[in-house]
Order: sequence, then structure tokens, then C-alpha cells
Amino acid sequence: MAAARPRRVIKVYVDAAGYQYIADNAAKANRFLSDYLRRIALGHRVRSVVDLQMVGELRRLGAMLKHLYPQAAHWTTEEKRRYWAGYEQLMALAVTLEVAIDRPGPK
Repeated sequence: MAAARPRRVIKVYVDAAGYQYIADNAAKANRFLSDYLRRIALGHRVRSVVDLQMVGELRRLGAMLKHLYPQAAHWTTEEKRRYWAGYEQLMALAVTLEVAIDRPGPK
């Protein structure tokens, strides 16, 4: 069993407008308030959970397209080309989104 990590509590007082601003930003990132504040305080990039799920979903759809490619179909060369172009565009979009999500933002 792994050793328990020591936990410390930090209290921060803010006015109602400050709290609402922080809560809104945490909600936009689909993060709990404590997780959002921890990431900000430690200088980590706050990535939206939804964005990461979207990249995974695009990759899953790409894998499905690749798997469902009809091997025995009597497709013309142009039809095959269009099929694979759609697959490549989907995978390129997933990579582009992943890079955009991981790109460091302004501090």
C-alpha cells in the first residue's frame, strides 16, 4: 500500500465577485473548484476535461472508420481515396486539438 500523502489546507478569502469569477472559470473547464484552484496556484495549465474527452472520441471514431473499411467492396480508386482522406482528416483534427490543448497558455 502506498504511503498517504500529507494533506494541507489553504484558506483563501475572496469577495462575492471574486468567488463568482473563480467558480465560473472552474465550471468552464469542467473542474471542481478545489482542483481548479490547485492547478492555478501550482502554475499548471488548466485543461478542460471535455476537450480531452473530445480528442479521445475523435480518435475512437477514427479507429472505427479504419476497422470498418470494407476490404472486399468493389470500390473505385476514387471512392477508396475519399474514404481514407476522411479518415486522415479526422485523425489530423484529433492531433491538432491535442496540440492546442497542451500548448501552454498565458500565465
